[in-house]
Amino acid sequence: MSKTSNTYLEYYIENNCIDDLRCAVEVDESVDVRHAVVNKVVAPYGTLLHYATKLERIDAIRVLLSEGADPSVLNEEGFSAFDIAQSKEVKCVYFQYFFEMIAQSNAGIPLNVVDNETCKNQAVHWAALHSNVDVVRYLCEYGFSVNAQNASGDTALHLALSRDEPEIVQCLLDFKADLSIKNNAGLDCRRSNSTVSEQRDLLSSFNSLDDDDVDNADQLPLSEHQFAASSPEAKGQIVVENGMAVVNGRGSCDWAVDESGDVVPVEPHDEQGRRIQSAAWKLLSNVWPEPQLTRVRLDESDGCSCCCLPEDSTNHGSQQLQLNVYFYSSSEVGHGPLVDQWQKLVPLFESCGFQVHFQQAVFNGQFPFEASALVCGVYASRFRRCESYRLKVGGRRPIELISSDLAGFNAGLRTLAQLFVRTTRIEIPSPWSLPRFCVDDFPSRPVRAVLFDLAGCRVPTVQTLHDTASRLVSWLKLNVLMVHFEWRVQDSNLTLPYTSAELFRLQTACGQTFADFHLVPSLEVNCEEIGHHRCTVMLSQFSSLFSTSDSVHVGSNLCRWMLSKGLSNWKWFFEKFRRIFWSVGEQADLEKVHQLPLHCVLMLDKPLMDTGKKRAAVGLLDHSVCLCLSAGEPGFVADSIGSMTIDGELVCGAFNTAQNCVGLVVCDWSGCAIGCSAVAPALRYLPTAYFLGLAWNCRQRRTPDQLTDITAHAFLGSTELAPLFHAALAVGKVERALSPLSSRAAPVSAIVQILLNADSLDLDNVSFRSFKKARIELQASLDGLENLKRHCDFNNDQTLALLEMEVVLDLTILACRIGQSLCMLGTNPSPAYGCQMINVGISNLSPTARTDLANRLLEIKSRFQHVWLGRNLDTTLPEVMKMFNNLLHSLLPSSMLLSKHFGFVQMEKYRQQFLERCDGVNRYNPDNVEFLEKYVREQCDKQGVDMEANLTLLKLYQLNPNSYNERIVCRIFLKCVMALPSADMVLAKCLLDEYRMESECLKTICDISALLETCRFKEAWQLIRKEADLVDLAIGFEEHVRQFVAHVVSITYQNIDTQLLQQLLGDVNDSDFENLCKQYNWTRKDDGSTFISNHEATIKSRNIEEKIEFNGS
Repeated sequence: MSKTSNTYLEYYIENNCIDDLRCAVEVDESVDVRHAVVNKVVAPYGTLLHYATKLERIDAIRVLLSEGADPSVLNEEGFSAFDIAQSKEVKCVYFQYFFEMIAQSNAGIPLNVVDNETCKNQAVHWAALHSNVDVVRYLCEYGFSVNAQNASGDTALHLALSRDEPEIVQCLLDFKADLSIKNNAGLDCRRSNSTVSEQRDLLSSFNSLDDDDVDNADQLPLSEHQFAASSPEAKGQIVVENGMAVVNGRGSCDWAVDESGDVVPVEPHDEQGRRIQSAAWKLLSNVWPEPQLTRVRLDESDGCSCCCLPEDSTNHGSQQLQLNVYFYSSSEVGHGPLVDQWQKLVPLFESCGFQVHFQQAVFNGQFPFEASALVCGVYASRFRRCESYRLKVGGRRPIELISSDLAGFNAGLRTLAQLFVRTTRIEIPSPWSLPRFCVDDFPSRPVRAVLFDLAGCRVPTVQTLHDTASRLVSWLKLNVLMVHFEWRVQDSNLTLPYTSAELFRLQTACGQTFADFHLVPSLEVNCEEIGHHRCTVMLSQFSSLFSTSDSVHVGSNLCRWMLSKGLSNWKWFFEKFRRIFWSVGEQADLEKVHQLPLHCVLMLDKPLMDTGKKRAAVGLLDHSVCLCLSAGEPGFVADSIGSMTIDGELVCGAFNTAQNCVGLVVCDWSGCAIGCSAVAPALRYLPTAYFLGLAWNCRQRRTPDQLTDITAHAFLGSTELAPLFHAALAVGKVERALSPLSSRAAPVSAIVQILLNADSLDLDNVSFRSFKKARIELQASLDGLENLKRHCDFNNDQTLALLEMEVVLDLTILACRIGQSLCMLGTNPSPAYGCQMINVGISNLSPTARTDLANRLLEIKSRFQHVWLGRNLDTTLPEVMKMFNNLLHSLLPSSMLLSKHFGFVQMEKYRQQFLERCDGVNRYNPDNVEFLEKYVREQCDKQGVDMEANLTLLKLYQLNPNSYNERIVCRIFLKCVMALPSADMVLAKCLLDEYRMESECLKTICDISALLETCRFKEAWQLIRKEADLVDLAIGFEEHVRQFVAHVVSITYQNIDTQLLQQLLGDVNDSDFENLCKQYNWTRKDDGSTFISNHEATIKSRNIEEKIEFNGS
């Protein structure tokens, strides 16, 4: 900040920081206070509008005028802001503002004008005394203050009570008239002499809060809310924040308070009231993020106390609920933008079984709509916070949604959609209905972000990323999505996993999703030493790829390097983006952040805010900060209830202590980043939902295990999948139970240690019994998922999530089996003298045990590959499979390992020689025939294949007929059959002369291929048995044919006769058949058949082609 800038507002004007100026003016202030700030006269120049006019900051002038700056205010020299305007451009801004005010009927006499100085009655006072309810509502909707006091200190509510007009009283209360304002006689509206019994009942049963209650709810301690709710003055209107109280229409009832201080509502006397109360509790307790304030009313005079919607019959005869949507004509945001926001959420309501119909606007307080309608509007003047909304069900307007802005409007619609979904799952009166309630809600902090790590081994497809982001926005009120990329210094250019076209479509789709949703690109480097030129080029490339984004995130390594080299070198980068999220990972980096511009938001890791002293120090910083939490603790496969609860307490402490903490970033790091690549995305859903709920309302009191149903619906669209998240919690619980035993230093899961390096496990602190207990608990969770699969039908995404969790459970169970084996056989017996060797490792296990464990790992590995490719790019598979390969390498017995290793090495040597000898014009050198024939024999003996070399040899035979070797050609043709269903046989036959095909051996092989390709498997096996000497030229021929038959059966049948299946597989015996069933996940049934697969629940890949036609003109 320069020396000439005395305040932040002046600094923002001087440096043309328009967004920061708007945010600073709007933050946590009412309209009156906002007007007072911008119209305050400060020497020597006058108001902020004078200062902006003097500096000719046109955008700043527009912002100040829109926030209520009065251009008629005079400075000490007697000049208005317009008087000191010099340039034509600045004067045009004032002219435009003048015409806009005339068009909006906002010019002329102020709204707060009084009749005379003696009475000081405003228009709303006269309407409350002498007019009807429609006039009062019209005045309130157009901005007249409902709490204005006349010379006697009376508000319009005082006068309406004295007149005995219940409708006007209700109208004023709807517009948040303050009941506690006292007149000159010292009487408020509750104790006014004119408050007759009927009005007292109305006031006592009114289920709305004052402005201060709504806007300052998170500033008050819990005990103050509870005292206010249980005090004698609050009888009949019970309000419990972060929960719900049921309000009876009887104002004289007493309410009990339990030991914790929570209000206990009176039980209704009739059965229908009890049903409604129970339904209301079930309904509102399942809304997440939890609203700030919620009230429910049971009015005995109305019977069911519910708002009903009619049903429409569709073409198929099923019933669909109809929702008619109206719009207030006086809304500060026009009809068009509100309809646009509705249109984006219509599919959400249609998925809940509702048919949305848009109706006309509501004019001047006249409500022509029927009982089954929703009326909505945006009124910034009624709220003190951004993203605020009020959702009210029941009364004269069946459902009403008003908000402070479009972001709050979207939040209210998402809450309504949740309520609609939940209503269909609880016991409610028929027909479909909602209990009468009122929700006042707003976010605790403005930033609710999730960071997806796309720099590790887990890189989801663009469609998967977009679908996940849409669910986070729709159901968990996410407003910032960070996509994290990494630049490796060994690469000459910035390489991203997505193409430019895919990134553009992702940005466009996210920008069109919701008005309050922002896609923020994130960039990091894999070292702290990079050249200045390379850094500049990298930042420039990255900025151009995300040219439509106004925000960016910079990783900690890159931040540290840029601070060390001076920020002036990249001034263009800081000017390009409106908001920069700046990662700070160490305390030393935190001491240098004073160099950063004020529009940088500091992202602080958990260690920098884990104590009260650190949080207090962070609260003294000039910059806004965000707390970063990982959805998954490093060194563990899954989170536990305890770990998430501890992090949740840290979030609440940060929000309560550091006032400059503007939000929370939930980091979903890749599995490789946390130490274990086999981390399913479903394991991160529950902590993500829990932390985003805290970012919206940090005062909620739910624990993560209470959110399984909510998480299942938010991410997977079905509460039936809640057992999946119970299984995730079970994995986390087992890991924490083993961790204190397995590690004395940094907490690392024993399961992760076994998967990464089993020989490093400290067996001195684990026991066979602990692993056995863990296996039993994990197996119970796996059995629960198996039972879920049998009784429920799921779509592809839901099936994929189930398969992911099954793989995780199977892998953790296998790790426990390895741990048990190590505890039994992995240690040397205790000697009578000398040192005892602890954990000599897997090498001490018997070959049988190692082979059994390796076979199980191979089966899990195969399933993992299938599931992994269902969500992620195929280029990431080799990296993620390293963990499985390393574990498999350690499990295989030495004899088997040496054999496989030797064969692999030999094949690699031949492959390298082939590439060297057959490079370029030397490919068809006749001298290569002898080498290639040896290579073919090696392939047949080691069960390898190199089709490029084989085709080269066939071409050489065609070019050099004298070198032709029929036995080698038979070997090549047998390898082609072993490669089915590939088209290698067609390629091979194309390179062989026609007269060569007359050979009996080649005819036999081609006949076997034709029989297999036409699925005449019985005949094929008969021919194979007949020509056993021929097929023995290629080792493993029958096994490969059997694999092809099993592949065809798996994609063709759902159930097949067991005897027939054995015949198709070559008349295998029962033992081999059981092994094949395990390998391909087939199930033998008691009726003599075999269950193959449920193809309806199988994930099917789909190739989408875009056809773009250009019309010439």
